[in-house]
Amino acid sequence: MTSTILRVLPTQLVIASEDEKERNMNPIRVGIIGLSTGGGWAAMAHLPYLQKSTKYNITGVCNSSGEKGKEAIDQYGLKSAKAFDNIKSMCASQEIDLVVCAVAVFSHYELIKPVIEAGKDVYVEWPLCATAEQAEEIQQLAQNKGDRAIEGASGQVMLSIYVGHTFEPLTRLMGQPSQVSAQLMTTWPEVNIITPDNVILESGIEKTADDYVTLQGTLTSGVKYLYSMRGGDAFDEGEGLVWDIIGDKGQIRLTGSSIMLNLGAPDYKIRVKDYKSGRIEAAKLHDSLDLPLAAQNIGSLYEKFADGKVVPTFEDAVRRHHFLDAMFLSASKGGHSREGYRPLNWDITTK
Repeated sequence: MTSTILRVLPTQLVIASEDEKERNMNPIRVGIIGLSTGGGWAAMAHLPYLQKSTKYNITGVCNSSGEKGKEAIDQYGLKSAKAFDNIKSMCASQEIDLVVCAVAVFSHYELIKPVIEAGKDVYVEWPLCATAEQAEEIQQLAQNKGDRAIEGASGQVMLSIYVGHTFEPLTRLMGQPSQVSAQLMTTWPEVNIITPDNVILESGIEKTADDYVTLQGTLTSGVKYLYSMRGGDAFDEGEGLVWDIIGDKGQIRLTGSSIMLNLGAPDYKIRVKDYKSGRIEAAKLHDSLDLPLAAQNIGSLYEKFADGKVVPTFEDAVRRHHFLDAMFLSASKGGHSREGYRPLNWDITTK
């Protein structure tokens, strides 16, 4: 018998098959939506790999205006890139093979759809779309067009972003969830609006978004899981994430300061306990790409894509959307209150 406990505190591609040899000979030409001069996810997580790799060449930047696109091109020294002021003109360009969508989820649907319709490959950060219905439509469109579509698994609120990201490693390792029972609560009813320098602009703002979640259920592999996430600080350094995999012969524990395994942290540790001997040994972790932490997972996705592999896919994203819907449904069926939700089992296989 095996069970898993994941305790935490507070990426998708479309595929259009091409000749592999030709793809390896010529760099993949990339157009980025949302590359800001003020930093942001595209600059922090995508640029480090794309500028370093010989497998890719950034040939386009699409921002809210052509001027903002030119500013980003100049700031980051993208000599081969052209500025676009709308997604249709980028899609019409013959100099772009892969479009990277790294903007807020609310714009994903309207930006992704024309890219797929134009027959280009696309990389979309998580969540794929604002709703499961939109995600299904996009996934089906990509499948029908035969494009290569990558889901980047990166976020907007705690439950959709952080739960979506932190639950994904569990499913990759242990299997997909077939059943979930959920409880959601708001434990911090008021928040302050602050500046990046921690200056309070407004205090005592009512918060309606939940900041505590517990999930339990069964995976398709038969493994039982128990998951919890809350806002606030960790008990101690290096314990933002605590993941226990409990078997009949031993136990594995993964800990680290960051809850986001896809982003990484310098202090991740994996320890293995043998029940018979009682020994606890540290596992050796493999070296990652020579990139900043935020760019390492993204870089590995680009490496796989250049080799003709797509992980995770839009299908994975739709599956995770359905899981989150099941989580909210399970919680809401019991009725909402300040004290939280009464849990209700929900069979995901019926979705």
